[in-house]
Amino acid sequence: MTHLITSIEPSEDDPNFRDIYVQGKFAMTLSISAVEELKLTIEQPWDDETSNAVETCTAIEDARHIAIDLISRRTWGCNELVRRLVKRGSDKTIAEQTVKQLCDDGWLDDHAFACALIRQWLRKEPAGRRWLQHKLFEKEIPQEIANPAIDEELAGISEQDSADEFAAKRIAKTSGDDETVQRKVMAALSRKGFAADISSQAIRSAQEADNE
Repeated sequence: MTHLITSIEPSEDDPNFRDIYVQGKFAMTLSISAVEELKLTIEQPWDDETSNAVETCTAIEDARHIAIDLISRRTWGCNELVRRLVKRGSDKTIAEQTVKQLCDDGWLDDHAFACALIRQWLRKEPAGRRWLQHKLFEKEIPQEIANPAIDEELAGISEQDSADEFAAKRIAKTSGDDETVQRKVMAALSRKGFAADISSQAIRSAQEADNE
């Protein structure tokens, strides 16, 4: 026997939802958007295919509500948000579909996210390109998005200029004899992603300025 949807009625608890009845018996409550997306109608067969489609749509709606709540608190990258949704209980496929919809709807923008992160990090202290690439990789920003974002945020700023600024600040607050200070600052420059030759020049420039 084929079961049919016999009624779709406004929910008494929330007018934005609809109660679905199959063979005269209550089956579930769905949002209006889910009913419209699934194109549910009275006399429509309620078979396994329909049931599975409803479950998927409901799961995506639940994941979307969680995602929007997270987005309202801070900016997220797409891959980072997928991982968080999975951690919150969503199936990975559902999480990926949800995040894709949010991207399509303009809720998420990995390029803008990457640029915001770079500005945040650089406000604290200068950093080299390699360090920024590594940090964006940790945030699961794809390389094809990370590199243009770095280019944009570092436009007009040379690697040497950044290293010079970093070295000057570190030397000013590093104690010890000249050799110890140079070793410590050199190590710090390396950790910040600056190449050895650029770091050496930055230390020389900072020491010369300090001795003037």
